[in-house]
Amino acid sequence: MSAIQVHNTLTRQDQPLVTRDPGTAGIYLCGPTVYDDCHIGHLMGPVLFDAVARWLAARGRSVTLVNNITDIDDKIIKRSLATREPWQDITQRYTAQYLGYLKRLHALQPGNRLDIQHPKCSDYIPQMIRYVADLIAKDRAYVVAGDGVYYDVQKQAGYGKLSGRRLDDMKAGARIERDSRLRHPADFALWKLAKPDEPHWPSPWGEGRPGWHIECSVMSTEILGDTFDIHAGGDDLKFPHHENEIAQGEAHGGGYATCWMHNGLIQYEGVKVGKSDVRMKDPTFRKQFDAAYLLDTYGAATVRFLLLQGHYRRPIDFAPKNLEAARTALGKLHRLLGPLLDQPGNLGLAELLDPGRLPSVCAGAAQDFCAAMDNDFNTGSAIAALFGLVNEAKRLTGNDQQQALCLVRDCGRLIGLFLPGDGADTRTAETDDATLAKVMELVLSLRQDARAKRDFSASDRIRDGLIAAGIVVKDGKDGVTWERKS
Repeated sequence: MSAIQVHNTLTRQDQPLVTRDPGTAGIYLCGPTVYDDCHIGHLMGPVLFDAVARWLAARGRSVTLVNNITDIDDKIIKRSLATREPWQDITQRYTAQYLGYLKRLHALQPGNRLDIQHPKCSDYIPQMIRYVADLIAKDRAYVVAGDGVYYDVQKQAGYGKLSGRRLDDMKAGARIERDSRLRHPADFALWKLAKPDEPHWPSPWGEGRPGWHIECSVMSTEILGDTFDIHAGGDDLKFPHHENEIAQGEAHGGGYATCWMHNGLIQYEGVKVGKSDVRMKDPTFRKQFDAAYLLDTYGAATVRFLLLQGHYRRPIDFAPKNLEAARTALGKLHRLLGPLLDQPGNLGLAELLDPGRLPSVCAGAAQDFCAAMDNDFNTGSAIAALFGLVNEAKRLTGNDQQQALCLVRDCGRLIGLFLPGDGADTRTAETDDATLAKVMELVLSLRQDARAKRDFSASDRIRDGLIAAGIVVKDGKDGVTWERKS
C-alpha cells in the first residue's frame, strides 16, 4: 500500500504522513471547556479524528490520542460565581456528560493499538508553572505586576504562520490596548493572578491560575513529547489558540506538532452557524445543535454516519433533512447486513485486501476504500466505495453475497461504523416511522370526514395541530399527502 497522504494546515500542502516513529502516532485533539451542556460542535472533532486514529491503527501504528478536558477557564468561573455552585462540581458533571456522549458514539474509546487519554487541566498545574518559569527564563515571557505573566509575541519568529496573520496587522487593527503595560496587543496571558472568589494555586508570581493556551501546550508535550506527530482541532481554533500553542511550544522545547489538521465547522441549510449567529437566540433553532437532542432523536449511529459522510475538512450541515437522509441510508445498510451487524469482531486490513477470499466483482472494493482513507482520511469517498460494494452484493447470491456483506461490515468497522448494537437506533426509527404512518392514516381519514361534512373548522384544527407537531399536510388533485418539516 502507498503512504498515507495528509493535508498539513501549517504548510498548506498535501504531504506524506511521516511520524517520529514509523510504528506509532501521537495525536493531540483539543477538547471541550466543561461548563455547560454539550452541543454537536463538541463532538464533531472526536468522531472525525477517531476515524483517523482507527485508520492509523488499522495500518499498523500504535496510536496515542490525547483529548483534553479544560476544567479551568473564565467561562467556568463565571458560571460558578453566577450559580454559587463549586467549580469542581460543575466541571465534574459536564465532563461525565461529554465522556458519556463519546461512549454512545463509539468515539475515542481504547482499543487494539489505541491508547486514548483525557487529561484534565487541573491535574497539570505544577507542570504549567514550571513551563511558564522556563519561558520567563528564556526571555520569551514577562511579568505584569498585579496582573500575571504574558508571552511576548514579538520575540516569536514567524508568529502567525498557521493562521496567515501578521503582527503588524494585529497591532494596526487593535481598537484599544488591553493594558498599556503589554508590549504588544497580541501578547497573551500565561498565568493570571486570581481575583476574589476565583480558584487559585500558588506560584512564584502570586496566587493564580493558568491561561487557556498554556494548558494545551503543557498537556500535549507532557504526554506526547516536546515534538509530536499531529495536532488536531476545529477550524475556529487556528487563531488565537493554536497559533499561541505553536509559539509557546517552539520557545519551550524547540519544536511542537509537525502536522496540523483542522476539521470544518457547523452549517445549517448551507449557512455557517457560529456563536454570534443571531439565529442562535431562537431556542428552537439552538436546540437543533444540542447533543442530547440529536443523539436521542436520530440515534448515535446516524449522527456518526452523517459526520463521516463528508470530508473532515469540509463544513457539516445539520439541517433535519440531512439527518433524516443519513438515518434512512444507514437503516438500509443495517437491514441489508442483518444478523452480520451484531456479530463481534472484524477482519484485519491484510485479510480484507486478500483477493483470494473475495468474489471477483468485489476484489477492487477494499482497495478503493483503502485508497480513499489513505488520501487525507477521506471517509466520504470511503463510504461511497462501500455503497458501490453494496450494489455488487445485491447481485450476488449464497456464500458470495455473504462474503461481500462481511467485507462491507468489516471495512466500515475500521472507521467506527457497523459496530454491534448500532442497528438498534435505525431499527427503532423504522418502527417509529411505521407507527407514525398508521397514525397519520387515521388522522387524515378523520380530517377527510370533517371536510366531507363541511366542518372546515375541525379540518383546519387538525391541519394546524399537525403543523405544530412538525408535519405538513398537502391537499392536491391526486389526494392528500404529508411530510415532516425539514
